[in-house]
Amino acid sequence: MTKVKMTTLAAALLGMGMASTAALAGSSDTVDGFMSRIDPDAASGDGVSTVRNNCGGGVDGYDDATAEISISQKASSSKVEIEVEGGRPDTLYTVWVRMAGTSHGVAFGGSPITGGGATPLANSSDLDQLVADWVGSGSPTAGNGFRTDANGEGKFKIDLDFPVVGGTYPFNRMSHDAHLLAQTKRAAANPIPTPIVNPSDDLIGAPFMIRVISHCQDDLAHGLSPAKREAWFQYP
Repeated sequence: MTKVKMTTLAAALLGMGMASTAALAGSSDTVDGFMSRIDPDAASGDGVSTVRNNCGGGVDGYDDATAEISISQKASSSKVEIEVEGGRPDTLYTVWVRMAGTSHGVAFGGSPITGGGATPLANSSDLDQLVADWVGSGSPTAGNGFRTDANGEGKFKIDLDFPVVGGTYPFNRMSHDAHLLAQTKRAAANPIPTPIVNPSDDLIGAPFMIRVISHCQDDLAHGLSPAKREAWFQYP
């Protein structure tokens, strides 16, 4: 992937829908660059787990690990590719997209299913399984997951049925049965389309748009929840 070009499309997060989709028609290579490495001593979103403490790696904590990301999109679809080098070998990683942020100092968004700040970066066709894994005991595979090889290298490549940059996640595409199952875990679960938060947009506050995490503690993905995890990379 090209390492020198990084552009973003600014889009209003509120009231997007068809106007946002039209603005993105014909665009490509929306993002192409490096992801930021999160400090291996920084706690993940659970406030406790760190790469150095939970993934090993000795003194360096895999400090040389890098990741690159490319996003291209056209109309109502997008493609995302992430390449990791120098990560923890033979490890499950998952990719997440931000749902919650602030605008003019006011908080908005969040997953309408879990209430959390992020959701799996996965095709909407994976929603039913993601709900099942969230309610259940987890899975060694996931629609938003990939594994590194014995050298700590891994690739995540996915075709999505929604635009990532300036887009909206289509929770409404989950089945009725999946909705009912989600409500057994969180009664307020409501599968409505929800804007994706991009902190590159003016006046929008959020820690990231896309984040890569590992699951060194149980080697399982837990569907719609990051569960126990360690934070590695993020964009922007």
